[in-house]
Amino acid sequence: MSSQISLSVILPAYNEGENIYANILHICDALHGYDFELIVVDDGSVDNTYSKAKRAKEEGYPVQAILQRENLGKGATLFHGFEFTSGERIAFLDADLEIAPDYLLDLLKAMDDTGADVVAGVKDMSDNDFPWARQMMSKIYRHSVAFLFGLSITDTQTGIKLFKREVLEMTVPRLSISRFAFDIELLLAAIRFGFNIVEYPVKIIYSRTGKLGRMNTGNILGSFRDTLSIYARASFWRWLEPGRSMQIWMLLFVAGIFFFGVGVGKLLTPVILQGSVKKVFHIIALQFLPIMLRDWLLLIGGFLLIVFGSIQLNKKLLEAFVRRDRGDDLAGIFRKKDK
Repeated sequence: MSSQISLSVILPAYNEGENIYANILHICDALHGYDFELIVVDDGSVDNTYSKAKRAKEEGYPVQAILQRENLGKGATLFHGFEFTSGERIAFLDADLEIAPDYLLDLLKAMDDTGADVVAGVKDMSDNDFPWARQMMSKIYRHSVAFLFGLSITDTQTGIKLFKREVLEMTVPRLSISRFAFDIELLLAAIRFGFNIVEYPVKIIYSRTGKLGRMNTGNILGSFRDTLSIYARASFWRWLEPGRSMQIWMLLFVAGIFFFGVGVGKLLTPVILQGSVKKVFHIIALQFLPIMLRDWLLLIGGFLLIVFGSIQLNKKLLEAFVRRDRGDDLAGIFRKKDK
C-alpha cells in the first residue's frame, strides 16, 4: 500500500465503456486540488470499460484500473476495490454519474462539520425525474427495510457514500452480501459497531430508459432475497441456531395448535359451518373415523404436541439467551468470516 492520501473514490463499473473515460475526467475535475485517488473496478464487463479506464491512468490521471474476470456484483466489486485504497476516507460512487461527483466535496464537508463516521447520500424521489414504477419500488423497499431492521436511515441504496477508513476495516471482513442489498448489511454493521451515520440529500440525474431503469425482475427479487438473508443473520433468530431439530419442533408445535383447534372446533361444526365448507372441514377433522376416537385423538394429540413443542422451544429460547448474555458471537455481522 502506498503512503496514505486524503480520499479514495471507488467506482464499480459494468459495461460503462461508452462513458467511463469522460466520467473519470469529470470526477478528476470535480476533485481538482484535493489529495485523492480513483479506483475503477471493472465488474466483468463485456465491452471496453477496462481499457478506457487504463487509458486515463496512462494519461497521468490518479487512477487505478482493476479488472474482475467475472461479474461478482456491486458489493463484491466495491469491497475488492477497497483492498487497493490508501485514503483516510473512502467514497463509493456509481460509475454512471447519475449522482454528480461534486457531491463528494459536500459529503466531505458534512463529515467534517458533524464528526460523523459515515455520510450516506439520500435521494429525494419527489425531487427527481424518476419513473413512477421506480419510485414505487423504492418506497416499498425503504419501508420494508425500516420495518425489518428499525433503521433510522432514510435511504440505504443511494450510490454515493463516504466512510472513515476504520469503518470499512471493521465491517467489510464481516459481510456476506455481494450484490444490490449489500448497503443494508454494511450500514447495519456500522451501526452495531457504534459508528455515527448522517445523511446528505443528493439529486439524481436519471438517464436510464424503461420504467425501472437498471433494475429488472431478477434484481428486484434478488434484493429482497438478500435483505431477508441479512435479517436472518442480524436478528435474534440467529441466536436460536435454527437447525433441523428446532425446525421439526416448530412444525410439531404449529401442527398441535392446528389439530387442537380442529378438535375444539369439531364440537361447534353443526352451528358455525354450513354447506361445502362443512364438508371440507369434516374431511380435515377425520370425519371418516368413529366419532369418539376422532374427537379424543384430535384433542389429546393436539394438546400433547403443544405441550412438548412448547417445552422444547422454551429450552431453545433459554439456550439462546444464555449464548447472547455470555457474548457468544452468532450474529453473523459481528464475526469475521473464515478465510
